[in-house]
Amino acid sequence: MTTHDVRRAVEETVAAAAERVPGVAALTPRLSRLLGGTRHRVRTAGGPAPVPGVHARLDAGRRTWQIEVRVSTVSGHRALDVTRAVRAAAAEAARGVLEGTGEAAAVTVTVTALV
Repeated sequence: MTTHDVRRAVEETVAAAAERVPGVAALTPRLSRLLGGTRHRVRTAGGPAPVPGVHARLDAGRRTWQIEVRVSTVSGHRALDVTRAVRAAAAEAARGVLEGTGEAAAVTVTVTALV
C-alpha cells in the first residue's frame, strides 16, 4: 500500500468511527478546505474527494500519523466527554488500519460547534 492509500484508509476508517460516537452531530471540514475549495479541487483532481472532518498526515520521521478530527456536538452532551470518546474511537480505528506497518497514530480532536 502506498502512503496515499494508507492515508485515505486511515481518514475513512477514523471518520466512520467518529460518526458512531454518541453526541457527534457531524464531522466538520477544515476551514482551509471551505475557503480554498477551488485550489483543493485542482490539487486532488482525478483522485478521491477529501474526507470531511478528518485529516491525516505522516510526520517527517515517517513513524507517526498525526490525525486531526473536527466534530460538531449535539446539545445536551458534554463536549469533553464527546471529545474523549471520539479520540478513543479514532485511535482504535487508526491502530486497526496501521497494524503491522510499524507506524503509530496520534489523534487530536477539536469541537467546532454545538448544535
